[in-house]
Amino acid sequence: MSLKKIAIVGAGIIGISSAIYLARRGCEVTLIDKDFKGKPASYGNASWLSSPSITPVLMPGMIKKIPNLLFSKDGPLFLRFPGFLKIIPFLTKYLSYSNKNKVEYISKNLAYLLKDSVNEHKELAKGTNASQWIKDSPFFFIYKNKQDFANDSYTWSLRKKHGFNLIEVEEEELNSSVPGLSSEYKFAIKIEHLGYISNSQNYLDDLLDGFKKLGGILLEHEVTDIIEERDSISIFTKGGNILVDDVIISSGVYSNKFAKKFGVKVPIQSERGYHLELQNTDIKLNYPIMNGYLKLAITPRPTGIRFAGLVEFGSLNSNPNPKAFELLMRNAKSMFPGIKFKTKQEWSGHRPSTVDSLPVIGSSSVNKKIHFGYGHHHIGLTGGPKTGKLLSKMILRDNERLDIEAFNPNR
Repeated sequence: MSLKKIAIVGAGIIGISSAIYLARRGCEVTLIDKDFKGKPASYGNASWLSSPSITPVLMPGMIKKIPNLLFSKDGPLFLRFPGFLKIIPFLTKYLSYSNKNKVEYISKNLAYLLKDSVNEHKELAKGTNASQWIKDSPFFFIYKNKQDFANDSYTWSLRKKHGFNLIEVEEEELNSSVPGLSSEYKFAIKIEHLGYISNSQNYLDDLLDGFKKLGGILLEHEVTDIIEERDSISIFTKGGNILVDDVIISSGVYSNKFAKKFGVKVPIQSERGYHLELQNTDIKLNYPIMNGYLKLAITPRPTGIRFAGLVEFGSLNSNPNPKAFELLMRNAKSMFPGIKFKTKQEWSGHRPSTVDSLPVIGSSSVNKKIHFGYGHHHIGLTGGPKTGKLLSKMILRDNERLDIEAFNPNR
């Protein structure tokens, strides 16, 4: 059997994962990205390996809360004009997926994809220097009081249904576990056996180095077109063309161009996220924290603390919103009163968000040699290794039933 040649367009965590698994199986893999030094969503979000993140952003009853989320001084939702006006049809359909039946369907399928994320990452990183950046850790989901926690009861019931053990943490233990936390927060839920990436840029770089040691090829050019040939696929780039047997499109929100060309009808838009990283802080964070009140993810970093979150629609072609960074700073100071730091880092990037909150994983209905892996919203890093493993099995036609119909590009 001749060596299978594969091209992968997009070098975020999904593209890298697919590339490593295919290279390990003996394929000749070319990973293409216009900027390997860029900072995609895989780099910039919270860096969590968060298997419990099985519920969508839009939950039952969320529609009633949108005005407060949008217009409150500290609301985490932003709409950018005029871009927002162009995506009203998408948002209208997006809102229709917030009923209970659809949310339970989404959660069931995300639970399958995100299960055991830490071990999926350890398997991916095996034999590379990337393993050093994977940290086992419990997560603390903090609330101001038990009533605030009760307001999220449906979310927690779904997590419990899918096997997560919820440990209640009272004020005294919370204070000792999270030094410097505001006294406003008096209750938390702890989930054990989770993890995070302590330095996401180093992690991605080390995975790329591991891929190259497997014989993988990096091609740093923008892909301009993908053309079906009789028995192969031509990839056209600004630096030349290559001919391959199969191609994976994993370019996040920028996958849309080729997805539409090859029959994918799942609507996708950018849901911009932001992070603020305070460096050389006087507070050492020991564990990742989700602020259930502010809807903010807080992660320990080698030299400080990262605050990540917020949702912004309509800004794919806009500059970052300074109001978002101002809000993150206010939130950081309200959570950790008097926190001191020497420097700060700001980032924003585009989460690829599908209309039904489920990623696109599978083959084109137009050409079975063209495959897709994108649209993971907030959970790309968490679900990236398993997505890459699923795509590799699909391409190599392993004799294994893959439970991925919910992610079908042709749904």
